[in-house]
Amino acid sequence: MIRILLNTIALEPHRWTAEKIPHFRLADLLSRIAEAGFHFVEVWQYHISTEDDKAVREIKQMGDDLGVIFPVVGAYPKLHLQDQAREQELEGFSRIVERASLLGARTIKIFVGSKGTDELTDDELEQSIDFLSQVLKRAQSSGLDVTGELHKKTLFDGVETTKGLLAKIGAGNFRICYQPYDFESTEQAIKDYTAVAESVTHVHFQGRKDKKYELLQNSEIDYALLAGEVVKHGFDGYFSIEFVKDCVVSNVREFDLQAVLDNARKDKEYLGVILKQSGAQYLG
Repeated sequence: MIRILLNTIALEPHRWTAEKIPHFRLADLLSRIAEAGFHFVEVWQYHISTEDDKAVREIKQMGDDLGVIFPVVGAYPKLHLQDQAREQELEGFSRIVERASLLGARTIKIFVGSKGTDELTDDELEQSIDFLSQVLKRAQSSGLDVTGELHKKTLFDGVETTKGLLAKIGAGNFRICYQPYDFESTEQAIKDYTAVAESVTHVHFQGRKDKKYELLQNSEIDYALLAGEVVKHGFDGYFSIEFVKDCVVSNVREFDLQAVLDNARKDKEYLGVILKQSGAQYLG
């Protein structure tokens, strides 16, 4: 059964600041998310890493009361670090695992490092693979799967590098979060998806047109064709709306939370139409 999620990163104007201190607390967003018609949420790491365990438990209870579930938590570990920095990074990821478990999540979506395959030295690549193995073990010990997002400047920076790393790691709980590398070509997006389809359990959606965020139905990529292709491959995981029209502003005072939620709802409704036309079963 496909589930349509809203990623809370779309609701956070501080997402790309150096400190990443949320402007909105997740507890203050939940009722608005539910009112917009979302029952499944992908949680941006910093919406829980800045909270203590008690607050995370309260978020889970609020979700239960509102009928909102948290299947996925998104995280951004640096894999290539060494010595004390490495230990600190691993400990930080362990805290994310703990809080994801408190939320009842089943998957942690990660950036597979912060450097592309061509940027890493041989030693850094070895360190990254070993660190990733540790990440996967810690997630597995809590019953969590890990999906790596297809993204430039990570170890999933291309179809072949992604498939090669999956094979090298060989972990049963390591899968793919598919996202187009090229937001201008439907043909390329479908070609890339087809190449990795058997390992994909999670898809990120973000509409783009003229290098700006746009409604999915108005995007340069034909998401009806792409999502239809995903369904054809028997996909039954998460469709996550990651970024939406009007979610990027030059000043936080310009951020209109209701407008962003309204656009996210439009994207969700559009995906629902596509899924119905494709004959897929889904929950939204």
